[in-house]
Amino acid sequence: MQAINPSQSNFNKPEGALRNAQSVYKALNGGVALAQPAGTDASGVYNSFVPDNGNGVMIRVGGSGSTEPVKWAGSNVPLAINHGLQRQPIGFIVCDKDATCDVYRTAVPDTNTITLACTVGTVNTTIYIF
Repeated sequence: MQAINPSQSNFNKPEGALRNAQSVYKALNGGVALAQPAGTDASGVYNSFVPDNGNGVMIRVGGSGSTEPVKWAGSNVPLAINHGLQRQPIGFIVCDKDATCDVYRTAVPDTNTITLACTVGTVNTTIYIF
């Protein structure tokens, strides 16, 4: 459930105040999730996601030899990722990686893409862009 903007809610009706209270209750009780898994690869690692009530998108970037649809072209090679947020992202978080590596931004993100690179292009990574 998305948080309700109080300026857009009708508090004159009991259900408006109830929905707002439920949204706040869920967030305060740990009900904030970045994404929900939607699929796994052959080894059982989550590799596709659907958005939840976080304000970003989670994406699996495969190593250069993987079968993931989005993958690193090589070590330290910039990859433009279409994030679909329709706004400039604040940043990203590396949520999972198969080996030691560093993921870093190589250009200023825009409303459509963020350009990242990985120090080891054969490593699978899961990245949350927000």
